[in-house]
Amino acid sequence: MKTLSLVLNAHSGTTRELGREKVLEAVHGSADWAKVIVHDCSETFKERVSKACAEPSDYIAVAGGDGTAAAVLNELVRTNCRTPVIPLPLGTANLLPKRLYGARSIETILREAPEYPVEPLHAGEVDGHLFFCALMAGFPVRFGQAREALRPDGEGRQPGRALTYLRKAMQAFGQTRMRLKVDEDETMKLRRANALMTLPGGAAAMIHGARPGEEVLEHVFTHTEDLSDALGALTGFLGEMLNMGELNPLRSQECAVLDGPSKITVMLDGEVLTLKTPIRISLRPNAALFAAPEPDA
Repeated sequence: MKTLSLVLNAHSGTTRELGREKVLEAVHGSADWAKVIVHDCSETFKERVSKACAEPSDYIAVAGGDGTAAAVLNELVRTNCRTPVIPLPLGTANLLPKRLYGARSIETILREAPEYPVEPLHAGEVDGHLFFCALMAGFPVRFGQAREALRPDGEGRQPGRALTYLRKAMQAFGQTRMRLKVDEDETMKLRRANALMTLPGGAAAMIHGARPGEEVLEHVFTHTEDLSDALGALTGFLGEMLNMGELNPLRSQECAVLDGPSKITVMLDGEVLTLKTPIRISLRPNAALFAAPEPDA
């Protein structure tokens, strides 16, 4: 029988809504092919994540959100551990599970997991933090924070905080100015850059789920002055963004440097960080292994 280490964060998005016991019941019932070892990181987060990554297992499943998955993946890369990861859609945005598993439920993913091929994904890295789907900068980050403030949690919905983030989003929409230097060579000013999205492996890999994608960072940005167009880009996420005429993709083989205000707030696979500029974005080829089905044709 195989061994499945489960990193459980009961405070994450959907995990919190379903409840710890219901999540554990679903995992044990669906992963009957494995001995499940639960590492509850709800309280002692870093210690539990480190223990889960250090303990020998055939797979590491993440029952939590994008932030929990990021913590596990950063620890695995830091320790050069190549245990395949199964990120479950139990957070809020669930960007990585959506890329790997589409609309599959946690039960389906865990039942099918032993049959999935194990493949790598390229990652981007910023200030020691990895991202496997996208880095975003500009007004969409603030919209994401507003959405989070309206989600029910232990403190209840926070409409006041949501309105604050919406005001910041509108301010960023009208005032954001960014410059991007690609591979230590070309510097490009992103004229009225309302939003920037950087994708390890390229945009096509993100849209179609290809793994690991090309060994590049692709930068997609908009400088539209039409808020309705920009909101349309948010609604359809990447697919709609690429179909809009206001976007210009730019590629870098190894790194890019983002500059502008003294600090820029970015979102890495759903997790928000405010970083001092200039911000160096590096490519980490084949950074981690994942168990996932072949992408749909």
